[in-house]
Amino acid sequence: MSDRNEYDGPPVNVPPPPGWRVEAVALPSDPRPLPPQDHDAINAAEQRARLVTHWITLISVALMFTVLIVGLISAA
Repeated sequence: MSDRNEYDGPPVNVPPPPGWRVEAVALPSDPRPLPPQDHDAINAAEQRARLVTHWITLISVALMFTVLIVGLISAA
């Protein structure tokens, strides 16, 4: 490095030797088929998960308001 505060640029790139090439390119095989899916069971599981999420949200909001009201009443 020099004592200057200037950027000298990136290091010099050394090109590969002439005639260099990749020996061979491996071609991937065809993808395997996916297993069959039970769409009715997937939809039922998503509906149950949505119901649980809604109930947890409802209970959390009710608990939040309960804590808020108790806090306001006890502060007065």
